[in-house]
Amino acid sequence: MQDIIFIDGGSLPTPEGITREWVKTAAENRDEDEKLFSLVREAFRRKIDVGVHVPTYPQFRDMIGQFLDIIKNEKNCYEPYVLKEENAKILELEIIDEVAKQYREETGETLEVRVCIAGPTDLYLQTFGATDYVDAYHVLALDIEDFIKQAFEAAKNFKIKVIALDEPSLGINDRIQFSDSDIVSALTVASAYARKQGADMEIHLHSPLKYKLICETPINVIGFEYAASPSYLSLLNKEVLENSNTFIRLGVSRTDISGLIGIVNETYGVNAWKEKEYMQKIVTDLETPETVKKRLETAYSVLGDRIKYASPDCGLAFWPDQELAFKLLENTAKGINEFNAEKMRPEE
Repeated sequence: MQDIIFIDGGSLPTPEGITREWVKTAAENRDEDEKLFSLVREAFRRKIDVGVHVPTYPQFRDMIGQFLDIIKNEKNCYEPYVLKEENAKILELEIIDEVAKQYREETGETLEVRVCIAGPTDLYLQTFGATDYVDAYHVLALDIEDFIKQAFEAAKNFKIKVIALDEPSLGINDRIQFSDSDIVSALTVASAYARKQGADMEIHLHSPLKYKLICETPINVIGFEYAASPSYLSLLNKEVLENSNTFIRLGVSRTDISGLIGIVNETYGVNAWKEKEYMQKIVTDLETPETVKKRLETAYSVLGDRIKYASPDCGLAFWPDQELAFKLLENTAKGINEFNAEKMRPEE
């Protein structure tokens, strides 16, 4: 029985005094590299320190914008939207390589990393809206393949364990005009290279409604937001997953910060946005290691060893501060580790 591996969604709140707009500008202009690199490396180190088994590069920029800005820049392309592979770079991967090098020197082990990239469907919706230009959809999928190829080039001192496509619109957005076969084709183009390299290919969905469609692609890990929506578990058929050799990345801690604060406000009769000390209740009373462990136990009783990864539901970009976000990651790590320890323990 394999241990369930703890990965994270990627995004984090910026430290106090630094805005996401500053990070975006600094990454584009490259005129404050020392400050930017320090920010990213420190966050990445903390992910490792709080117990994330396979950390994602820290994301302080808009997921879609980070990739679309490169694709839309004519200087980076042969023709509109047709990216030159050498320009399909994720700056954060170059930044974290130094941390990975130190990690190997200290532990003697190569750090495994998760790389998250905006998926072709969400990139398309942001660019073209509710249309069905299949050729353009295909071009964006090829662009993503270029980002993935360059990610492997950047991985000098770490190993890419997981490439994840962020596709929250699939299964919840009725503006998608493409046929199922178009979607399968685009996801196949975007994911084939990573699978050839031996990495797991994940798709991050909010809802698993379209999971059977994903099972027709090279994508072998489906991630969805189980912690906030436990009923999603009933949508999955373990046999379908087994027949396509598809695994699950299960969201086991809630990240919907407004919903969590709403529970705190109702429970304690406060406004936690103003009385900020009450925000700690999210990680001391609600999203505790015990809660995480119980969610895993429930899901494991249904899906068993189809669950390969566990994580928070989504990214933490819009949490109130970094300390609260890292505490959630730490609680998630403890809950997953406790579940693994009990699962591996022989029956009495």
